[in-house]
Amino acid sequence: MRKSHRFLLVSILAAVVATAGFASGRAEARDPLLVSAEQLSARLDDPRTLILDARGFDQYRDGFIPTAVSLPTDSLNQVIVLDDGAEVQRIVQSADEIVYALQDAGINASSRIVIYDQGGSTLAPRLFWILEYYGHTNVAILDGGFAAWSAAGLDTSTEVVDVARGDFVPVAQPHRIADFDYVRSAIGSDSIMLCNALAEASFASAAIPTSTNLPQTNVFATDGVPLLKQADILETLLDDIGFNRDHEIVFYCGAGYAASVDYFVARLIGLERVRMYDGSLIDWRARGGELTPGGEI
Repeated sequence: MRKSHRFLLVSILAAVVATAGFASGRAEARDPLLVSAEQLSARLDDPRTLILDARGFDQYRDGFIPTAVSLPTDSLNQVIVLDDGAEVQRIVQSADEIVYALQDAGINASSRIVIYDQGGSTLAPRLFWILEYYGHTNVAILDGGFAAWSAAGLDTSTEVVDVARGDFVPVAQPHRIADFDYVRSAIGSDSIMLCNALAEASFASAAIPTSTNLPQTNVFATDGVPLLKQADILETLLDDIGFNRDHEIVFYCGAGYAASVDYFVARLIGLERVRMYDGSLIDWRARGGELTPGGEI
């Protein structure tokens, strides 16, 4: 009952189709961004549904959701070198580079993608952001990940499936990403909030000036399977940090992983003006950005 209530609230807040399953296919409809293990189980035979396992390949090989394709999130990063020779790791690959991995995973422009990780992790949300950033408009996350699937007693597999090469062509969406210059210009802005997704102690030690804090661990239930908290609670978490829905919010963390969890939560409750600072504090420090305790001015 609690899960059904959560999905109903998410549907209302996100203005998506008011059903418990997948969308009807109308052009104006948007499929839910979060699905349960039971919902996904009912769609395993749907040829349009593509399940992506965002964990490392070793975990995938030990057992995965039937028909799932391995696409480790960490394999989609690159290292960039700044003018002064400093290296910034864990930056998402360019469209020209990432297209091969995405198509090899069987991603089509028409695919209904459902991503999972172990549960309560940053890997599925990071892959969600990558796909949104590169223009795929039909992506969801399995609530509770592989842990929820296993807890539901659903079948797993070790039989790797061959998939046909996909036709999805990634095209960067600038409104989904923030870089160093954008974040620097947003400091103290009246219309853009900067939000740190790291733990409170880390935020208190060093943060981008004028930013606030929503630790990504706060969005998950802490008892049993790491499901996301109910949609009304997630919305309250953003209200509590003073976010105004008329404004934009930019999430950052250490390296663009924890921030993707908060990014997904913001998208889940219906926010459109949401960006993530890829590279986050690794990039910020490498470029000489100022840090202050608790984001103080």
